[in-house]
Amino acid sequence: MLRLFLTVLLTILLFPSFGRGMTSQDLTVKLLPNQHLLEGSAILHGEPAPPGQETVYFLAPEADILTVKAGQKPLPYRFENGRLLINATSSSSLTVDYRIRFDNPLPEKMVSIEDPSFGIDATITEQGTYLSESSGWHPRPVGGKSTYRITITGPSGLLGVTSGKLLSLTTDGSETKTIWQVAVPEKALALAAGPYHMERATVGEVELLTFMRDENEELARPYLDACRKYIQLYQELFGPYPYPSFSVVENFYPTGYGLPGWTLLGSSVIKLPFIRHTSLPHEIAHAWWGNAIGIDYASGNWGEGLATYVADYYLKELASATEALEYRLKILRDYSTLAADNSDFPLVDFRSRMSKRDQAIGYGKSAMIYHMLRHKIGDSAFWTGLRLVAKNGRGQIYDWGDLQKQFEEASGIDLNLFFSQWLTRSGAPTIKLAKMTSDKTTTGWQIGGEVIQTDPPYRINLPIAVKTESGTVDLSIKINEERTDINIPVSARPLSLEIDPSNHIFRRLFPEEQPATINHLRASRSRVIIVTERDEDILSAASDLLRGLHWQDAEIISAKESQKMNFEKRDTLFIGRPSNALPPISLPEKFAISGQEFLIDGNRYDQGEDVLFMVLLSNKGEQVRGYLLANSKTAIQQTARRIPHYGRYSYLVFRAGKNLVKATWRTESSPLKHDFKQDQKH
Repeated sequence: MLRLFLTVLLTILLFPSFGRGMTSQDLTVKLLPNQHLLEGSAILHGEPAPPGQETVYFLAPEADILTVKAGQKPLPYRFENGRLLINATSSSSLTVDYRIRFDNPLPEKMVSIEDPSFGIDATITEQGTYLSESSGWHPRPVGGKSTYRITITGPSGLLGVTSGKLLSLTTDGSETKTIWQVAVPEKALALAAGPYHMERATVGEVELLTFMRDENEELARPYLDACRKYIQLYQELFGPYPYPSFSVVENFYPTGYGLPGWTLLGSSVIKLPFIRHTSLPHEIAHAWWGNAIGIDYASGNWGEGLATYVADYYLKELASATEALEYRLKILRDYSTLAADNSDFPLVDFRSRMSKRDQAIGYGKSAMIYHMLRHKIGDSAFWTGLRLVAKNGRGQIYDWGDLQKQFEEASGIDLNLFFSQWLTRSGAPTIKLAKMTSDKTTTGWQIGGEVIQTDPPYRINLPIAVKTESGTVDLSIKINEERTDINIPVSARPLSLEIDPSNHIFRRLFPEEQPATINHLRASRSRVIIVTERDEDILSAASDLLRGLHWQDAEIISAKESQKMNFEKRDTLFIGRPSNALPPISLPEKFAISGQEFLIDGNRYDQGEDVLFMVLLSNKGEQVRGYLLANSKTAIQQTARRIPHYGRYSYLVFRAGKNLVKATWRTESSPLKHDFKQDQKH
């Protein structure tokens, strides 16, 4: 979800409200896409400013104010740096006529841009229109909220979408008109428009709508069905859905925004079959967390982690325990790879996602905080706490402390230490075993040893699994010091002991626990690209990959030159044909490269459009080695832009740009597991 709050926040801080409080607005906007133009008329209702003060509204600084009136009477005004100051001490109803040109350009290449807004705050084009909440496309009282009635007109077939309830949709001659009613007060609204086909359904009293373009019109029904499914689920978990409707709207560039009562998904995103079960429920969850309940961004964005937990993660948990475990492991791997110690920051400093590192912290680490909280206070108290937040926070701005109070009320547990250590500290604990022993006793066996963790230490209730000859014993120990003794009696001979085998605790993984993945290339700091000498033009075909991994400025050498160089302290990416001067590779079992083909688990890939991309670690495990192997420039072009989206995986196979194989290397060792078979005393 994108919450473009910075402009709005700065406006509130710099420009005081003059007692306007709640207002209502009748907005009429006409979109002229061929001119990048919005023509607007806003009738503003509210309390007049006190004598001697001006009424202050925020409007886009580039706006051209045409008239300001009370009834038919022109009023004096000033328009300075986005502030519209009106001398209207005796009038409770004002009309502002204005026009604004919005033409933020779309980047030519979006592959390397990790800012989910792509730098687009507001744009009106013949491809489509998007005007963000912070763009100032309509006037609003500084520091206040409004209800709205919005009439959006445009060329025939151009449908406008915003928050609220759709009242009407009509086409008359050369114009199409949509009218929306927003009864839930909002500070500002976003708006999208395009050549949409609209479909409707309901879930209880909530209206569901889709706005799709021609090529994706057949997706309307599957999206309506998915909306119904997830709104029903979340109403059971959180309480009533807070808006009269929910709309799925197709955008003309690849967004994934959650807005009050609607989501805006790019055309290239919306057609992906998994989006209905990943991004869509995430954005529906934001109806509660971030929309109906606002976020105090100055104290940390708690909403993205919560939406990630109740959507991206919790739906995996409902599907299977294995999928849930894999997702928790993914979070730990992403964080350990992308958030190096010197680039980490506390969760209270997370505002929005601008990079994969930000995502690993603000979405992943935050989601694990909710997971650990749920385990600490129990399922019943956790979901009760969320229902309290949803009920008491509606229409409010909440910070982490407000959430803490609701969970304390639901559980009866003082959570100050829990929230303090996980929110205000950067980094994550490292945990390992030491000095492990097992001794035969008169009644069974005695396990001894130490748990060593980060200094300064965290206070953690640590799950432990002891595998014995008669079964597995699950228990937990509390650690709150750098070293904690282990003393565990078991009745049968112990075979192994493992700390947190199901990955319920957020921690930084050790290098031996992390398989080489594409994210390791993204996190690289010392980069060399090796190309086969006669195929250096393949670099242009791989340009989207290099931008996506942020390797576009890496040093480039030929395979021949590489034979004379020492790469012990450099990460490398080889690009070329399998048979052309391929550097020596220590391949995993069931992997083989021969001539212009490669074999994986007995499957042969030798067609001209086949591509193998894999990432390995050097023998010492300190450097990353990436390989993009293909038999043609065309095959690389079809694949390059897709590879960066598979950051968690170790190897990929594509054919004609379609993914056939995606997998991650297995890891065998961990400092959190001890095998007693070799060292037991008899």
